[in-house]
Amino acid sequence: MARYVADLHLHSRFSKASSPQMSIPNLIVWGKRKGIHLLGTGDFTHPEWLGEIEDHLEQDDSGFLKPKEETEIRFLLTAELETLFQVRGKMRRIHLLITAPHLEAVKSLRQNLQEAMNLSSGGLPHSSLSTRELVERILEASPHSLVIPAHIWIPITGLYGSHFGFDSLPDCFEGMAPEIHVVETGLSSDPGMCWRVRELDSRQIVSFSDAHSLRNLGREFTIFEGEFSYAGVYQALKSPGDSKIAGTVEYCSELGKYYFNGHRECKVVKSPIETRFEGKCCPVCRKEITLGAFHRCLEMADRATEDLGIVEERGWIQTRALQKPPYRKMIPLREIIASTYGIKGPESQTVDRIYDEALGCGSSEREILLEMSESDLRCFVDNRVSEGIIRVRETRYKISPGYDGVYGHLEIFEELETAELMQMKLFEQR
Repeated sequence: MARYVADLHLHSRFSKASSPQMSIPNLIVWGKRKGIHLLGTGDFTHPEWLGEIEDHLEQDDSGFLKPKEETEIRFLLTAELETLFQVRGKMRRIHLLITAPHLEAVKSLRQNLQEAMNLSSGGLPHSSLSTRELVERILEASPHSLVIPAHIWIPITGLYGSHFGFDSLPDCFEGMAPEIHVVETGLSSDPGMCWRVRELDSRQIVSFSDAHSLRNLGREFTIFEGEFSYAGVYQALKSPGDSKIAGTVEYCSELGKYYFNGHRECKVVKSPIETRFEGKCCPVCRKEITLGAFHRCLEMADRATEDLGIVEERGWIQTRALQKPPYRKMIPLREIIASTYGIKGPESQTVDRIYDEALGCGSSEREILLEMSESDLRCFVDNRVSEGIIRVRETRYKISPGYDGVYGHLEIFEELETAELMQMKLFEQR
């Protein structure tokens, strides 16, 4: 039985706010660096990107696409759609991740969707169809496609989002709700939050990166067990049997940019408890703050955390009350390096250098963060960074939660420890 890692939600260079480096050849290189076996193509609705997919990849017998050069990485056809529509006088805005079993299905999907949206407008085409109508069109064109509500707790575009979302799957999808078998957590939430909502008991929970840049690839992923094929993924997500989800690895949800409540313009951040007692207005400008994923989860929850029987074993979190795959939290290596050296943001030459040195040991980022032994870490990875990785594994860190589009702040070492490190580095350079 195969065990493989999949990141199926990502975007091409044609998508808004995406890096121009998001090309098929680069995705292959970075898929290996990240330790991903199966990547989504992303954006198959875009005509130019579809052309690049066909130039670089070819269909194989598994239903996946394989690169024309020799490599073990495979691709599964995926795209994200947005629909903005009105229900009973209220605007709704929902993002859906969709899969396709082969290139012929993509052509049928594009033909069925182009009447309702401009497929050339970017990597995320927009429609004004209701979610029910959109799902009907998708499954009519490709019955073996899957429709996955994306990042379901995000305030502006999630199924349960506080701004434009719904209170239940039937409210959102009406008669097509039974066709929704899977939901995606998103960076600001995790399966533990989803376990508190009973209507999700019968749905699979997946996590993917929603990467718009190569560096963010694999910051969340899902681990599958079973046949390494489209049929295997389809079975694992729709009706688990011989193929199933073995677990998910989650970006630490508190670091997500919609975890807490707040107002970015006024730099106001509030917990759900503070919001309950102080109200939903910004104390600075009196505008309504954005209610984040954690707050929305507490509003939606119809099951107490203590009823889940949550246990943790070797970093994996599971529930004894539900038959659900476990999950564990992970912080990307670049963010650990940046926090370790007191660098603001993971995009710097210093971070690049230390990151490349760490991967020079021959292991992928996933293996370094989750699987490499402590002794090997200390041998192959910068001493300070290896200590940071170990502290993250043991959840010995502090986070100032993200809010209203602002990522959270990670602190692995105390301020004094970081200052001492920088002094040592300056001394070494002399």
